Amino acid sequence: MRFLVECTTANVIEACPGDPHIGWPSGKAVYFQSNEQENSVISIPIGRDGKLYGGMITSSGGKGGAGIDGTTKRPAAPDALSSQGSVIVSGGYLFAVNAGSNTLTMFQIDQDDATNLTMIGEPAEIPGEFPVTVGASVKHSMACVGYTGAKSGTSCAVFTRMGLGQMKQVVEFDLGQTTPPIGPTNTVAQVFFATDESRLITTVKGDPTRPPGTAVLFGGVNVPLTSDLFITDASFGTTLLSLNHTTEKLSLKHKVTITGQGATCWVAYSMARKSFFVTDAAVNRLIEISKDGSEIMSMLDLTNGDLGLTDLQVSGRFVYALSPGNGTIPAAITVVDSFAGHQIQHFLLGKLGAGKRSQGMAILQK
Repeated sequence: MRFLVECTTANVIEACPGDPHIGWPSGKAVYFQSNEQENSVISIPIGRDGKLYGGMITSSGGKGGAGIDGTTKRPAAPDALSSQGSVIVSGGYLFAVNAGSNTLTMFQIDQDDATNLTMIGEPAEIPGEFPVTVGASVKHSMACVGYTGAKSGTSCAVFTRMGLGQMKQVVEFDLGQTTPPIGPTNTVAQVFFATDESRLITTVKGDPTRPPGTAVLFGGVNVPLTSDLFITDASFGTTLLSLNHTTEKLSLKHKVTITGQGATCWVAYSMARKSFFVTDAAVNRLIEISKDGSEIMSMLDLTNGDLGLTDLQVSGRFVYALSPGNGTIPAAITVVDSFAGHQIQHFLLGKLGAGKRSQGMAILQK
């Protein structure tokens, strides 16, 4: 089932004469999931000015979920899945996990209307519990899911234009968790493929710690043109890790301690600025880290009333960051012009059925 929210703004297609954004074109659309009992993927078109307009709601055919906050013993929100990559775009397809029904959904993205998603086949059953993250390899036509409930691990399936094949377990993690999991520590945070797509990387949030010098590894991205990994650490800030392809060992090259951070968890790379942007669920600011992972380049404190920022993506000069809110403060996406260093839009999401359990962020690039 799909619901269209009308766009009433005229400048979605055409840019104004002398548009300063030309040269770093914005993407076509952003995507995230509602993660409610009846889960859906929310698609919002991006205008030539980088702003968001209208939106579309498409059922995922599955159920969302929420982990248990280890401090309050209540369902976690915001950051209900405590993960990065619950929704991704790869090769003209979109993949979304359904934490409450232990499935993965695959969609075809319409080439003419990026908000138009068509489910391919039925959601694939995952041989584990509470999936929170998905990675995909175009090279291998493979989608892999990380799950973190009573049965934790990773599973992969080949995909074609006809849909997903059978999910087969690759690795099982002995986390001793429950379903839903009690976290955020001791849970899977993200799966993603290495730059050359020869390896599947999985981050697990501490307890025990993983590479020396780290504590609660969370969201990660590949460092372009290297085998290095830039991974946030919710306990202090960010890390740059070197992966040895012979020994498969990770070593710490750089770490940045972010003063006043609450939980630095999500990261995206900017091709335009050749830097990383990170967000914090408890602090409403956007922080930029140098490409070598050694220093803070900029820090933008936002005054739009959000509690903090979770999942984010970058397209051209624009950063798109989700804030799920808390049920009283509404869910929103903040759009920042990374070169100007200021917010250009605070896009409220209530009309699209998004609330405090919303999760994930993906972009279809032009």
